[in-house]
Amino acid sequence: MRGFAAATVRADAARDANLLSLIAIGARGDARHLDQTLDRLQDHANRYPHR
Repeated sequence: MRGFAAATVRADAARDANLLSLIAIGARGDARHLDQTLDRLQDHANRYPHR
């Protein structure tokens, strides 16, 4: 049970770090870079819908 809880905490931290990175890109990036990032995310979501 402790191992599962630790894995969940690590997964949450990784997700939060990714979200923070995306927020930073959106806040200071130009539209071209934001569009490229969005395209990559959408491509990944469409390729791996079960994740």
